[in-house]
Amino acid sequence: MEKQSNEYVYRGKDTRIRRRGNVTVVKVDPTMTSIKAGAFCDWRSLQTIILPDTITTIGNDVFMNCSSLTSITLPTGITTIGSYAFMECSSLASITLPSSITTLGDRVFSGCSSLASITLPSGITTIGDDLFRRCSSLESITLPSGITTIGYAAFMDCTSLTSVHLPENLLSISLNAFKGCVKLSAIEASSFSTTTLNSNTSDGFKDVLINAGFLTSNPDDIVSDHQQSSKNYYLYYDWKRWARMRGDDGRFPLFTAAVKGVQWSKMKRIFTSNMPVVNEIDVVTGLPLFLLAATGPTCDIESVYNLIKECPSAVNIMIQGHVNY
Repeated sequence: MEKQSNEYVYRGKDTRIRRRGNVTVVKVDPTMTSIKAGAFCDWRSLQTIILPDTITTIGNDVFMNCSSLTSITLPTGITTIGSYAFMECSSLASITLPSSITTLGDRVFSGCSSLASITLPSGITTIGDDLFRRCSSLESITLPSGITTIGYAAFMDCTSLTSVHLPENLLSISLNAFKGCVKLSAIEASSFSTTTLNSNTSDGFKDVLINAGFLTSNPDDIVSDHQQSSKNYYLYYDWKRWARMRGDDGRFPLFTAAVKGVQWSKMKRIFTSNMPVVNEIDVVTGLPLFLLAATGPTCDIESVYNLIKECPSAVNIMIQGHVNY
């Protein structure tokens, strides 16, 4: 890194560069493809950073506590921004995230108190923990339709945020995602339309989620072959949306549960999340749901009985000869 008055050229030779009290401009060498973790952490005089088009990755903590940084232009080919990358950049008023970005770490913009608006790229699927926490000037944000998870305290203490539209493919969200958003009065989502929050109770958002059919247990744990994940009491899951999604084999979760012989106490929760599916035929075997549950090597008799009880039309289909087995 070479000194040129108050400018420096970064060539990435050091893992973590000693802070520079007088540097206002940093230029990154055009041969670089990434900026190492913590490279400019605590450079409080840094106002301008010039990145070449070759940069694809910004590591963890790179610009953390750069309190004089007002704006930055990110290369169009960048794909990853690490955790804490812009945390506490309190003067950062705006930033454009290129469509090439697919990964944003946790707390990337936490404490960016001057950030008033931001549009996330369509390739993002997860809003990480504390991503916009304490962005007190943030009034609005556009969440891409591909977002499936909003993590812990993602928008906590965004005191200027007035309304939120949740993406249509959202499957899980933290109970504390909007805690401390004192001006947030309405949340829109396809799962529960427009909902007015009760600002007089801390359980206002919890009530919204429960009324929309969100639950604290991870539905994937029921049909997964892996060990069940530890319970996250802050994360709520949209069981209704999950129950309507087909797996890689084309099956709905209820059919997968039937094949695996899941007990009725658990299968009932999937069933109540997508009742109409009981009249479907399994895309893999061609069997109705109750027969699929009955022929499995670990079939649960209670599940078979209740599925027959709930879908007599499937029995009629079998009797009429529309199903070959």
